[in-house]
Amino acid sequence: MTLTPLEKELLACVEELEKSVSACMQRQLEQEQALSDLRSELNASLSTLHGALEAGPKPPEKIKPEGRKRSGFIFKRP
Repeated sequence: MTLTPLEKELLACVEELEKSVSACMQRQLEQEQALSDLRSELNASLSTLHGALEAGPKPPEKIKPEGRKRSGFIFKRP
């Protein structure tokens, strides 16, 4: 069976379209995998953050303010 020039052109267009669709689907699969990886990383980070928040902040160390140092002498002002 011989193809007419128009049929050959149409067949070439269909083949090009098939290649384009295949490449597009491959990119979509790669993007979905990348999105899945990012989602996993985000969940792990959120889990770590949630654990840290559940543990609560460490209470700050209480520092006693230094009072006046007494010298042992009592000074009275007139």
